[in-house]
Amino acid sequence: MSPSSLRGVPDFTHGSVLLSLWFLILLAVATVGFVVLAIAVWLAPFLGRLRLTRRGRLVGFGSAVLAFVFATGTVADGINRHFSYIPTFSALLGDYSPDLIRSGNVSRLIRRAEHGGGLPAHGVVEEVLLAGSRSGIRRGGYVYLPRAYFDPAQRTRRFPVLYMLHGSPGVAADWLRGGFIDRAADFLVDHHVIKPFIVVLPDVNGGYHHDTECQDVVGGPQVQTYLTYDVTKAIDRRYRTIATADGRAIGGLSTGGYCALNLTLRHQDVFSAAVMHSGDLGPTESRYSGSLWGGNTTSRRANTPAEYIPTIPIRHRIAVYCDAGSHDRSSVWTCINARRLLNQRGVPVEVHILDHEAHSFAAWRTNLYLSLPWISEWFAHHTTTQTPILLHRLTRVAPPPRPRLSQQPASPAEVR
Repeated sequence: MSPSSLRGVPDFTHGSVLLSLWFLILLAVATVGFVVLAIAVWLAPFLGRLRLTRRGRLVGFGSAVLAFVFATGTVADGINRHFSYIPTFSALLGDYSPDLIRSGNVSRLIRRAEHGGGLPAHGVVEEVLLAGSRSGIRRGGYVYLPRAYFDPAQRTRRFPVLYMLHGSPGVAADWLRGGFIDRAADFLVDHHVIKPFIVVLPDVNGGYHHDTECQDVVGGPQVQTYLTYDVTKAIDRRYRTIATADGRAIGGLSTGGYCALNLTLRHQDVFSAAVMHSGDLGPTESRYSGSLWGGNTTSRRANTPAEYIPTIPIRHRIAVYCDAGSHDRSSVWTCINARRLLNQRGVPVEVHILDHEAHSFAAWRTNLYLSLPWISEWFAHHTTTQTPILLHRLTRVAPPPRPRLSQQPASPAEVR
């Protein structure tokens, strides 16, 4: 799928209340109305028109409280619309996806299919606990499994895995609630654009109020160890995966895009490809994240791709995908410079700069229809071709290399 075909992708946000302009206007009008009412009630005695009774004071106080509530809601919804993040009230309250099932139900669905009950109507998303023996981290996450995973005729088939990281602030559910990655994967599989693969959505930060930048934080959580060792081992034990670097890719949005590139380059024996949606070439330390390396500049440089790409050993075949919206200038810079630096090391980078896009989920969920086919091609063929920077209306052309997927028996195990 090329950038020119993005206009044909499904819009799962159609009719989403929290992203609608009319809802934002309604909140603003309600705010203004209650502000006017509160002012009118409290000023009335000074204008000599009426005496402020107990009921009047209650009306004035209630109007002020409601004005504050609706004003807060207006600001929050305005920010939400800007980033195109949470689409509906149900998503706000935890209904992240129509594909979501609870942990343990995958086995039930497999047994039902084996006994003639049919496959699920689409891929499913299992909510799981990913506990790390090496890092000591225990966090929830989500695993998307395509319909083919439940097919009794493919019971020995192993699937490659894409690990997708959220940004900061962010949580594991972001790629479901704001990105619709499960529905995008279903759509692309159903239209024969991609081959089925597993998608894992781990929790990088442990909540909105943390920012680890996917690092082994000095005196804090060992997140790099958690993602590169504990999570991948847990997924390989529980699901029928291709448990090699060739069968693993990692991607992310914003900070998650930086993490994906950094983890791929630093752990080439774990991941073979990185996907950057509006990413960066270095970490961000702030009051929000705290000191990640305890002031150790050597450790910081060792986790800053912009600084170490020219010298880091490239021991395995890896590739990188990067996209950015034309209105997101820092991310455009990231893609252009990542391609320049990595090409000098023999690493192919596919870049898409897309017209009129910004740093928001509106871009990230749309651009999945470019990155997921790229990942599918990488998984299927273990190679990629150098392409120029692509603008919104241009078409990418890549020759089909020879497939090298392996097929091996499965050995499911618990996540821990």
